[in-house]
Amino acid sequence: MFNTNRFLLTLIILLISGQAFSQTDPAAKSILDKVSSTYSSYKTIVADFTLRGENDVEKSKFNEKGRVYLVPGTGNYKIETSQHALISDGKTQWSVLTDLGEVQITDVNPNDKSLNPTNIFYFYRSGYSMKKLKDAVVGGQSLYAIELRPNDKSQNISRIVMRINKSDLMIFDATVADKNGNTYTYSLTNIETNKTFSPGIFQFYKHNYPGIEVVDLR
Repeated sequence: MFNTNRFLLTLIILLISGQAFSQTDPAAKSILDKVSSTYSSYKTIVADFTLRGENDVEKSKFNEKGRVYLVPGTGNYKIETSQHALISDGKTQWSVLTDLGEVQITDVNPNDKSLNPTNIFYFYRSGYSMKKLKDAVVGGQSLYAIELRPNDKSQNISRIVMRINKSDLMIFDATVADKNGNTYTYSLTNIETNKTFSPGIFQFYKHNYPGIEVVDLR
């Protein structure tokens, strides 16, 4: 069964993709280091995304489109789709479920070591094996392809394949497979950097969601 919050958070994590490495391909690490350096140099990032999901067990599929806003290194992010939103100001996270008519409020855990928007610039550096796959060409664009697998086998994510545009080191797409039989493919388009965001973009305002129920889990 698809978990909306999980795939939205995974999208943020994949926008930019230490300790000892296990079975690390130096070529793969070098590319990801360059991608990380490129993205972390931006003051802000905004992009449209398309998400295609499939579940092999349930034989189900879905498609979702949305937009993501991010301030690297601050914990400030916002992801919007037609039915859901995730908003964080670095201290508080709001999970807006418009289809259920509620918003869930939680504290951001600064000690959280799992994959999350606070460690997106370096998550791959620890706990993952990685290797460079065969390059690809899609629509005239030449792409690197890199596979990552978590060393901790208790993680739900089993495999990530990222494809990166060689010309600008931007993420082209990523495919995430988990142990529940879900496969998510994220494609990023219309990526813009260093834009000025409106004040309050990383806050939740109830008047923007008439009739929504607030569930404070802090």
